[in-house]
Amino acid sequence: MSQQMPSVADTATPAQILSVHISSIAEAFWWNIDALLEVTDAAVPEITKLDSLDESLSVVMNMMSSLSEGSMGKVRNAFAKAESISSETSDSEAPSLMEFMWDEVKSETWGPAFIMRLHETLQRPPRLPIFLQSTTVSAVSNFEVLFSRLVAEYYSFIPQALEAASREKEKEFSLKELKEMESLNDAIEIAIRRRVDELMFGSFSEWRKFFADKMNLKFEDYAVDWEFLQEVFQRRHVIVHNGGMVSRRYLRNVAQKYSTDVKEGDLLSVDHEYVVRAASELLAFGFLLAIATGIKLAKAEVEFFNGKLHMFTYRNLKKSRYGIVEKCATFGASLAQDMDDELIYRVNKWIARQRMGDESVRPEVEGWDVRALSSRYKLAKYCLLGENEPAMTIVESLYSTGDLSFEDIIEWPLLQPLRGTDSYVALTRRMEIPEGWHLSEVTLYENPNSGTLHLRKCPLVRDDFKRKTVDQVDPESAILCKRCKPVLTR
Repeated sequence: MSQQMPSVADTATPAQILSVHISSIAEAFWWNIDALLEVTDAAVPEITKLDSLDESLSVVMNMMSSLSEGSMGKVRNAFAKAESISSETSDSEAPSLMEFMWDEVKSETWGPAFIMRLHETLQRPPRLPIFLQSTTVSAVSNFEVLFSRLVAEYYSFIPQALEAASREKEKEFSLKELKEMESLNDAIEIAIRRRVDELMFGSFSEWRKFFADKMNLKFEDYAVDWEFLQEVFQRRHVIVHNGGMVSRRYLRNVAQKYSTDVKEGDLLSVDHEYVVRAASELLAFGFLLAIATGIKLAKAEVEFFNGKLHMFTYRNLKKSRYGIVEKCATFGASLAQDMDDELIYRVNKWIARQRMGDESVRPEVEGWDVRALSSRYKLAKYCLLGENEPAMTIVESLYSTGDLSFEDIIEWPLLQPLRGTDSYVALTRRMEIPEGWHLSEVTLYENPNSGTLHLRKCPLVRDDFKRKTVDQVDPESAILCKRCKPVLTR
């Protein structure tokens, strides 16, 4: 009989298992919000086109195309009369297009159907506001899922916290429920579900209090704009429960700048810009709250969560979500494990601030002493200062030695000022897709002591490191080298 190898769950500590769970929750939240933003950006232009006057007229023209010449003449007469009246008078009592049209077509067999279709086309409410309101609700709902799962992980990791909450109840379970349970674990799972459900029916302020009381985590610390975040939750409430119209609750619970120009009963408009800002705010807040929760419950796994935050920050930098990057880099500086960590967060924050138009970045970068630092940081300084020629010299050198990868050259946001220059184009013309670039063929090297994964080119790789392919690695629990930065996700 062959010996069965122990699974990760058999060998991992409770803190490591918790860390993987919370990381998976945060990643799922990230992908959902990211998909929502991508769909919104793609859908808004198409929905705007559907709502346009040209589209309405196109529908009318299609309706008319099946009519005979004589019937078409009647429709044209109605349009001509309506246009003549509108240009000659502003009298609100003047006949409308629909009145003129009905007079022309009411005796025709096709007239009633035509007038109803025309009325529907011209009276249909715009689709875009409906879509954007729904998208706002969906973004908040995704955060609610994240929140409920984090609370469940908290109680699963600290089940004794269930006892404190149960003291407020006369009884936890009925006799019938106890008879149906097969084990203590069943009782714990049911109790956790009840605690989560009870909390989810509460308000945002109650959620905030839970995290402050149970884990000493302050919601304000993880928001890009705390007042705007609160407004998003209040707006979601009026969309769902009040048809998008301002309520007393909304006026009472939002910052003054959001309540000054509206009154109870006003319709709160939601445009594309608002949805993008709201979803981005929720994305940063939710992901950072998950990271903070993981670190609070599993302090020994801070390096693991720091790596996840680096990855999240870089992803958003590539997508030009600079507000998220600035917030994450600021938060990440408190988690930095070494000087490299701190410098990576600092450079990413500079990039974000600079691209948001912050002119104070330049003097900060100019005063940055990089003489004792590696060439990557010297490259960063040149790029931030717009000194393209010396920057390209370093890029050429680092690429020739393998210290800048193919991926770095083509996607690293830091190098954006260089792209399009003659030197950069000359370099990319010489570059070839790396051998074995397909993800499943990438070979990784695992440190037998720490479990850290490295690329073959990494200077930290030794002869005793174990070879692995990406397909043999669990991306959620993997510990990645910060120097060579192997990529595990497609």
